[in-house]
Parts: sequence; structure tokens; C-alpha cells
Amino acid sequence: SKKKQQLLSSVYIILVLMLASSMCMYSLENKAQPEVFRNAFSGIWWSVSTLLTVGYGDIYPITTMGKLLGIVISFLGVGMVAIPTGIISAGFVEQYSEAKRRGDIIDETDVRFVRARLGEGDPWVGCTIRDLALPRGLLVAAVRRGGETIVPRGNVVLSEGDLVILGAEPYNDNEHIEIKEFTLNKYHPWVGEMVRELDISRQSLIVMVRRGGRVIIPNGKLVFEEGDTVFMYTESRIHSAKKMKV
Repeated sequence: SKKKQQLLSSVYIILVLMLASSMCMYSLENKAQPEVFRNAFSGIWWSVSTLLTVGYGDIYPITTMGKLLGIVISFLGVGMVAIPTGIISAGFVEQYSEAKRRGDIIDETDVRFVRARLGEGDPWVGCTIRDLALPRGLLVAAVRRGGETIVPRGNVVLSEGDLVILGAEPYNDNEHIEIKEFTLNKYHPWVGEMVRELDISRQSLIVMVRRGGRVIIPNGKLVFEEGDTVFMYTESRIHSAKKMKV
């Protein structure tokens, strides 16, 4: 059903070619076979059997030009039959890939990971894993301390400088909400503008700005600079932006 327009277009092309070949064959064979090609539409049966590569042989050209036209139409018929077949095959592959991507065929749960370095004053410093009260679906996958990887058991106490690896289920984009990231170049209209002055949709929210090695949580007074990487939670489309895995 998704390929309906392409299939209808290919059928339309076949019908036009059938009529055109019938009229051309009539003009070439009428004098030689007036009882067979009586009018411009009497060769439709011949064009159908030739284009569809059936070739019953009950109607056929006998003149030299008619035979040459028959050869051309036969070659075109092979291509015309292949067009709908290719469209249906491409549609099947696309549908299978889409179903596989959505997990309809392969039931696979993906897990995404993020990392956070604990600094001075972070509320997790000095807490055990069991005391973090993480929301359901979020877990501590590993803790890197120095050059050592610590298995995150419940009694492990987090320290300043620890690199905490968090795992979570992937975001389910049923509502087509995406997080985009894009970098502001020198000519971007946002450079030099404050967040509160941006003309963006109410469905969009700037959640984070990365400037150099720093991560900035934006407020209304933040002024964008060249080279800033902006992370936007949005339902709209942003050109030249790449999708961020969440």
C-alpha cells in the first residue's frame, strides 16, 4: 500500500506504451495486413502480448519496419514487467527493515550509557549506591576510580573524582520528541543572542550548552558564542542537526 503511487505510475506508463505501440504498428502494417490491422486500436492485442512477453503469435508484423518496431517493443516489454516487480521488492525490503528497527521482528532491548564525573560538592559524594534512590529504569553500571573499575554493589561509597557510568533504557519516541545537538558557527543567527531573545517554538527547550570543556545549564541571560554546542529538546525539525542518542 505504501508503494501504491509508484505502482499506479508504472501501470500508467505500460498503458501509454501499449496504445502508442498499437498505433505505430497500425501505421506500418495496415497496407500489408488490412484484415489484421483494421484500425489504430486493432493492434492492442498484439501490443499486450508483446509487452507482457507472452507472444501468442496469432498477430505479428510481416514488414521490415514492423518487425524492427516489434523488436523494440519486445525489449521495452521486459523492462516494463520488471518495474512493478522492483517496486514491490523494494517495498518489501523497506517494510522488513522498518519492522526490524522497531523490534517487531527481533525483540531486543537496547541500553544506553552516560558517564558523570563526581566533583567537589556533588550530592552523591559520600553516599552508597543503595542510598542514591535512582528512578526505576536507571542503574549504576560501573564506577571508575583511578585506573580501577569497581563493581557497583549497594555498599560501595562514591568518592570525589569517581567516574560513574549510568545505564538506562532507550527513549521511546512515540510522540516524535527528539533531542538534537548542533554547533553554532560564526554566521549562525543565535551567536551573540540571549536565550530569552530567541524566536523558537514553545515545543522546543534548550536543555544544555557545551562550551569548550564546560557544560552549561542555560538560563534566560545566557549569551551564545561561536563554537557552542546546543542540545535542544524539541518536537520540531532543525536543519543541519544530528540526532543524539538518549
